[in-house]
Amino acid sequence: MTESATPTYLETIEIHGRDFQKHSIENGVYYVPVDEGECEEDRLSLQHKTLYHVFGDKLFLPPLEYPRRILDCGYGPGDWAVDMATTYSHSEVIAMDIYPGYDLPSEPENLERHAWNLNDQLVPTYERDSFDLIHSRCVGPGIKTDRWAGYLRDLRRLLARGGYLQVAEFNYNIQSHSGLLTNNHDLQKWSQAYTSAMRGLDRNPNIGGHLEAKLREAGLSDVAGRCFQIPIGIWPTDPRQRKIGEWNQNNMNSMLDSHALWPITTRLGWTRQQVGWLTEGAKQEMHHANLRLYIRLYVAWGKKR
Repeated sequence: MTESATPTYLETIEIHGRDFQKHSIENGVYYVPVDEGECEEDRLSLQHKTLYHVFGDKLFLPPLEYPRRILDCGYGPGDWAVDMATTYSHSEVIAMDIYPGYDLPSEPENLERHAWNLNDQLVPTYERDSFDLIHSRCVGPGIKTDRWAGYLRDLRRLLARGGYLQVAEFNYNIQSHSGLLTNNHDLQKWSQAYTSAMRGLDRNPNIGGHLEAKLREAGLSDVAGRCFQIPIGIWPTDPRQRKIGEWNQNNMNSMLDSHALWPITTRLGWTRQQVGWLTEGAKQEMHHANLRLYIRLYVAWGKKR
């Protein structure tokens, strides 16, 4: 089932040939396009498939057998929320996102969608002590830097005792196992420009490495975490990692443009053409197997006692 969204959250605006949520742009919430079909929607679905395989064919990492009430923060096209609602068919899944306009792959009856700005306080709108599992993944581009502490405290309050919060975020500084990636490469120039633009927009694009500490600060127990070095390209020799690298390269091909377009043109004053030159150069570099490229994804989880 789906809670109807106000037209304000569904309205889009075209900028540099991409569709953005008008409400987000006007209110400084989320700077990534929300195109349907072959653009951002498909990228997010591919990213979900990639991360599912990165996690060893798991939807979550904390030691929970059958969470009965589940909250998904920033559900996007809904792949994770739908998979959870289908896999745990006797559970209740609530999914929230600033942009509720995507058509989900399916609409399980035990799934409910809400339009919500994660920068706004979640309590008391959502009931305290009520969720067994809360999932927050790749919402960093939409969370203000000084909101993170309050955001995680809000999520802890929503957890039932014994429940787990899992948070996952990329570090957008692309790395090389071979050590051959230098500041002269367009991939590094992209990372530097994106980081500068997002910090100027009151976002922390490298929040991932701080998640474990922030979960402890939020009052969670049994905090643990992992850093996944996800390959970019088909350079790995292991067949599974090679497939993950292939999917991730396709994901990154789209991410480079979608994440950087509005922040870099607006905050750094670049033209659309300049951003295009940079992203095209970076995409070409991802084909260089000798660079052995990867991107880090940090995942942290903690329990409410």
